[in-house]
Amino acid sequence: WIGMGNQELLDYFEGYDAKKARHAYGPRGHRGTSILIFDSSAMGYVEAERLHKHFIDECRDRAAWECRRSNFVPGGKRVLYGYLSTKSDMEYFNQHHS
Repeated sequence: WIGMGNQELLDYFEGYDAKKARHAYGPRGHRGTSILIFDSSAMGYVEAERLHKHFIDECRDRAAWECRRSNFVPGGKRVLYGYLSTKSDMEYFNQHHS
C-alpha cells in the first residue's frame, strides 16, 4: 500500500474543513502516517475536535491504532484511524515528514 495522496485524504474527510494534508515517508516509502491541518483559529480547533470525536465514536482512535493497526477490512476497503495529535506526536511526525 503506497498511502493516500494529499487531495485524496482531503476529499475523504471533506466534511471536516481541513486545510492541508501531510504525509510521513521513510526509506521504503509511505510510513502509514498522515496528518490533516486545520485553520489556526477557534473554528479550526472545533473542526479538529469534531473529527477526533468521529474516530472515537467509530472505535478507530489512538487506542485502537495502538492495539490493532489493521489497514484494510475484508474486501480491501481502507480502515483509517485518527486522533488529535499532541506536541510529541508532531515532533515525531516532523522528523519523518516529506
